[in-house]
Amino acid sequence: MQKVKIGIVGLGGIGGLLAILLKNSGYEVFSNKKKTTLYLKSNYYGKIKANVKFDKTLKKSNIIFICSKYPYLENHLKNIKNTKALKLPFLNGLSHIEILKKKFGNKLITCTIGKVVSKRAKKSNIIRHISVNEPEILISFEKLKKAQKKNLLKIFQIINVKTKIEKNKNDVIWKKLIRLSAISAITSLYNCDLGKIRKSKLKTFELECLLKESIRLSKKIFKNNYNLQSIKKMISTFPDELTTSLQRDINCNLDSELETQIGSIVKLSNKYNISMPIYKKVYQKLKNK
Repeated sequence: MQKVKIGIVGLGGIGGLLAILLKNSGYEVFSNKKKTTLYLKSNYYGKIKANVKFDKTLKKSNIIFICSKYPYLENHLKNIKNTKALKLPFLNGLSHIEILKKKFGNKLITCTIGKVVSKRAKKSNIIRHISVNEPEILISFEKLKKAQKKNLLKIFQIINVKTKIEKNKNDVIWKKLIRLSAISAITSLYNCDLGKIRKSKLKTFELECLLKESIRLSKKIFKNNYNLQSIKKMISTFPDELTTSLQRDINCNLDSELETQIGSIVKLSNKYNISMPIYKKVYQKLKNK
């Protein structure tokens, strides 16, 4: 068994996947909600069963992965009393960042997870991971000690998750957010998978407009310089059957991440007076759904 103990906040598609991979690799894994048994069905990792222990405050954990959806984040964090563990957030969007900084300070690592399609059905212990490749974690190691960096990289290597180190924290956030928010917006608007978006010239054009607008926003505010064709090439590797959690939540009338994924981008455009007509149009339509 590995010596490092891992706490997971939120055992949904991403949290559940990471919990199973960690437990299967010999780590002791804790949930802050309840003891549970999870089952993975994956095109890449195969079928795996994992038992997750319960620890309400996650005080036993050396590292904590925060994987809750944004609408439930503050409720999930109420009982987390561990002040020593490093905290790695794997949430979508922007709104969670200030909340986590305020609560965890310098114990918060800037990171995100991408190139992964993983979901957990409501009231089910089955995690379905449909990606055909390993997930990729983007992470910034600013102000981390050498030993801490080494330990984190070792964990991801052991569980067979690719890691890409970014020098700039903004790159960690925006490299994923640009494509995620655009895909989430267009699939939510039309309530269809990525394959049907690709088959429509109009929907494909709208997706490209969304990408262009968020690239322009990130460049003007954060001086990021992302290439549209590179992002489109990455999106072309995603499966046709890809749907998004935002799409599923909005069209099932569930609490969604609309504000943190789409609304937060629109607010930035208003704040810095940057034109984003397609984003604003789609955002308003989604709000009215």
